[in-house]
Amino acid sequence: MLAKMIDKIVALKETKTFEIAGQTYADAPLTRIPPHVDRPDCISVSGLDGICKLIRTELAKINTVIMVQAKSYKSVEVMTTYLPDFSRNILYRAEADVPGLRTGFRSREVALIELRSLFIPNEGTAYLLDLLSRMTDENSVSTKDNGVTQTVEARQGVALNALVEVKPRIQLQPFRTFLEVPQPESEFLLRVDPNEGIGFFEADGGVWKLEAKRNIADYFEKNLKDLIEAGKVVVMK
Repeated sequence: MLAKMIDKIVALKETKTFEIAGQTYADAPLTRIPPHVDRPDCISVSGLDGICKLIRTELAKINTVIMVQAKSYKSVEVMTTYLPDFSRNILYRAEADVPGLRTGFRSREVALIELRSLFIPNEGTAYLLDLLSRMTDENSVSTKDNGVTQTVEARQGVALNALVEVKPRIQLQPFRTFLEVPQPESEFLLRVDPNEGIGFFEADGGVWKLEAKRNIADYFEKNLKDLIEAGKVVVMK
């Protein structure tokens, strides 16, 4: 009796198909189970040189054309072309280990440190260092009393030691992409606020990111030139 009940339950679970008006229908949703395919683990590195070494070391084992793509100004991805099952293998990734630049206001002391550690020296950094050397961080109160009236003057924040005309836009070259390629120079809006300090704001609309991607692609075209000419590697800009 129990065996018949079990057989009945199993029969009810079986998916049935029906032909209606020339179309095939099923009484239960069907899910395709793709076959298992062995794939290599993706290796992550922090430099472009590491990507070149991996490609030259393992290209013969991959046995297919591989593509190198600058995904962004600080990210590179290496993948295979279409495999027989129309999939791709992601082989390697590189993420730039660079400090980058925080836009916005900062104190005079922080700006001095950043200009000497996060930027490549150029005319823009020289101008800013000179400008900051003429600034003082004031936080003082002075009084004038003649016995009849008293005047109190409070100073707080950033002040200039002399009357100086501040340039509204400057060219700066911060470390923002892989260190193996030239760092893009871009325009920044410069602001000085008595309370907030000195501020840097990007003013090129992000064009520097496109330049960084071109520099990354140029690096691979130079260092993988023989493999590109042999048709084994494709570099995408």
